[in-house]
Parts: sequence; structure tokens; C-alpha cells
Amino acid sequence: MSATEIRLALDAIPMGGMAEGAAGDAKALFVRDAAGVRAFQAKCPHLGAPLAKGEICGDRIYCPWHKAAFALSNGSVLEPPALDGLTRYPVRIEGSEAVATLSPEPTETAKVATSVNSVLIVGAGAAAVACVKTLRREGYAGAITLIGREAHPPYDRTELSKQFLAKPTPPEKVLIEPDFERSNGVERITGEVERVDPAQRQVTLKGARTLTADAVLVATGSRASMPDFPGKELKGVHTLRSLDDAVRVSEAAGEAKHVVVIGAGFIGMEAAAFLTKRGLSVTVLAREEVPFAKRFGEAVGAALKQYHAGNGVAFAQGSVARIAGGSHVEAIETKEGQRLPADLVLVGAGAEPETGIVAGVEPDESGGLPVGGDLRLAEGVWIAGDIAAFPERASGETARIEHWRLAQQHGTHVAHAILGHSGDFSGAPFFWSNQGDKRLDYGGYAKGFDRIIMQGDPAALDFIAFYVKGERVTAACSIGRNTAFTAFLHLLDQGRLPPAAEIEAGADLPALAKNAA
Repeated sequence: MSATEIRLALDAIPMGGMAEGAAGDAKALFVRDAAGVRAFQAKCPHLGAPLAKGEICGDRIYCPWHKAAFALSNGSVLEPPALDGLTRYPVRIEGSEAVATLSPEPTETAKVATSVNSVLIVGAGAAAVACVKTLRREGYAGAITLIGREAHPPYDRTELSKQFLAKPTPPEKVLIEPDFERSNGVERITGEVERVDPAQRQVTLKGARTLTADAVLVATGSRASMPDFPGKELKGVHTLRSLDDAVRVSEAAGEAKHVVVIGAGFIGMEAAAFLTKRGLSVTVLAREEVPFAKRFGEAVGAALKQYHAGNGVAFAQGSVARIAGGSHVEAIETKEGQRLPADLVLVGAGAEPETGIVAGVEPDESGGLPVGGDLRLAEGVWIAGDIAAFPERASGETARIEHWRLAQQHGTHVAHAILGHSGDFSGAPFFWSNQGDKRLDYGGYAKGFDRIIMQGDPAALDFIAFYVKGERVTAACSIGRNTAFTAFLHLLDQGRLPPAAEIEAGADLPALAKNAA
């Protein structure tokens, strides 16, 4: 049976741009530049976003949803959250048309020369998975052992507070791959790590079993914080960090009527939005009047609060005095005298980095383990993700960042370091948050900011806000301005972002990014 062919007029593919072609249900992404026309799979391998709605910046194709980046030349993956490159299809030119044959071009099997024969990874989250995938993609053939406390295969934690809660969802829907261990040649150990000795590259499991390896990555992530509220042990009180947590919250939501979310952070606000979609009465209790105001500014925070309120989320300001009930939660009582009925309570009080098992290293004031730009803790030992306090390039600050994608970037960097590549981590931090049906994008790092350059209308949730420290923009937040935001993220990553004064004067970031390598 012959392979499907997709034809697209050359005039429909802009020079330096891209377009989607289709034949029935089959689709392909065509890109065109001075080197000719190439064709790739049409959807991002991460979560299936249509790549034709993304952006081309310099030599990269960016996914429109979550900013995975692929090489324009061959489709190889350059930035997560995608962990695989794009399938490439052969193209021929017939008259005024480009014709792609949907028979994947063969890929060259990578080979790497290294003295590292064994890799041991403590943790099974975003950094760990990205490290494994990168090692195998680069041709590493040695042993990889992955230690995690959860029985589930690796999964996408970002999905747990979103659509997963909007309706009963099978846990396997969020798995990274159906059979991660077999597909990637990994030995996975389910167990509790009691101690990591960086000097000896030794990991001790509960029960006294010890393991060593030529290279060790410690990526233990964070655990959900549970303040010492009276009544926190009542049935119906939950945190949301793991897949098991999400399953318990979703099951409880099937029986609940009134939900109180304690805390107006990202996890809490996402969960509030999607539990409301499920038909529940949801109240968010927070100390601050305006959610996200400290992080994004009053205008953005107020607009998000108004948006959620318009979708049925109620807000209460105050602090928890106690969680009331018999054996099951019945209400939240606040220090200000409010009583909020609840048969399901979700505590979103942040997370604490899991650093206690690492011997001989004291956390800094952020709770992270201090490392240099190479993320190396000791000879042959690296750390990544939530537990790393590292020098963030663009801001010049020491940062500890709890972003899923940054953990993936760290894991990718460590994989390259294990294979002998030197240099410091320089990726631009980015995260997205699904605030109901609105996707908020945030790039860069702003520990604090002096002022905000606002373009667009935050009240209409159509804006991009730039956060300025001194004369530099170090971060941006956006809803509905994908072209400008992607250009910002690309220029930040490449170290080519204009000074704040030029951005304030109307610098054309998409035009600058188009020409940036």
C-alpha cells in the first residue's frame, strides 16, 4: 500500500514561515526557507498542539501551547516539554506544489563515546525523565537506574491540577509513555532513599541497600506543604502533588458539593477552576485580597480574580483557625470569624524541596542546595529541578525555581554533562498555567521588580507584561499574546533581549526574534 501524499501550493507556504497541509485526516507541517521546503509531523509530540499555529524564531519552531522548540532544519527537539523530535517526511516539488510523502525519513542512530558506564537517578519526575530521554537520544548505551518512591511509571505532573480534575480520568492518561522502562532501557526501583553521599556517589535505600554509579543525578523534587492546622487529619482534607493525590481528590469530588481551596497559588487556582467546571461550589480562601498580585502585579491579579469569579469561583480573605468536623471535614473556620462549609478541602500551601537526604550540603535560605552554573554538586554528581539553587543567567540572581519545564531543562543539561559536554546551564525559565480556559504564559525570573511595562489590556485578559529590574527586563507574563511572548522567550534564551527602554518604546520583538539565531 502506497504512503499518503499531501500536496500544498508553494504560494501557501510563506518564505521563512510554515503552513499545514492535509489529505483527508492526514496532516503535515510544511516549512520553507532559503534551503528549500521541508515537511514534519503536524502536531507537537508533547500534547498534540497544531504546530502551524506556533512561531518560527531564528532557527527554531516553537509549539503554540507550551513552547517546546524544534530545529527548523531537521525537527530535532531543542527545548522541552517535548522530549522527542519531529518526524520528518520526504518532500518533492512538482510544478507549483510541494508534495510530502507520509513515510517517515530514516533517522540516524546516534552513538556516543563515554567512560560513564552507569547512571543512577534519584527521583522519577521531570528532571529524571528528561535526563533519561536525552541520554538515550544521544546514543548512551550504558546502564540507567531510576529510583522513585511512587509505584506509578513517570507521569506528567502538570496535568493533575487541570483537566484531570474536571471529570473522572484514568491515571494512565497522564503517563509519559505506556512502558517507560522498557522503551528507554531503564531499571526502575520503587523505594525510599534514606541518604545520598555525594563524595562517594553512593545512594542508600531504606533497608540498607546501597547503590553506586559512575554518574549520579539527584532530582528529588518537592513535597506538598501541610501547615499545622487543627483538624488537618480529618477525612476530606487533601493536598495535590502526586498522581495518587489527584486520584483521591478526583474521587472525593465525585461525592462532594462544597469545596474550599486554601491558598491562591497556581495549583489552588487551577484546581478551583476545574472543580468548578465539574459543577461543585468552590471557594478560594487566601490571606491576600488579590491572587498573584505580588507575582504579576495588581492589574493582572485583579483581572484573573474577576475572570474566575465570573466562572463561579467564590473568594474569601482570611487565615485558617481550624478545619472543623467530626470524622469528616464539615467547614473551614477562619481567624476572622468566617465559617465556610466544606466537604472537600484542598490545601494549596506551597511545596518544600526534598533536600534532607543529601549528606554534607546545607540548604540556602531558599531551601535549595547551592550549585554553580554547571549544576554539579560533586565529582560525577549533579542536582536538578526544585532542589537546585543555581545562578539564573538572565536575571543575575541565584534562583530556586519550581517549574516543570525548568526541571526538564536541568535534566537535559545534566545528561549532556554526563556525556562530557562542559558549560553552564543557560536556558530561559518558562511555565504555563491553565487558569480555566485561559492559558497564562510566564518566562524568565523576577525575584522582585521595580516596575511593569504593560502592553494590551489586562482587564480583558489580552496583554503582555514585562517585569523590569533596573534597566533590564528579566521576565514577562502574557495571556493572548502568543507571538510577542514567544519572541520574548526566544530573545531571552539567546541573550538578545533589548533593554527595558527599547521595549517600552515599542521594540518589535517578533521581528528581532525572526532574525535571531
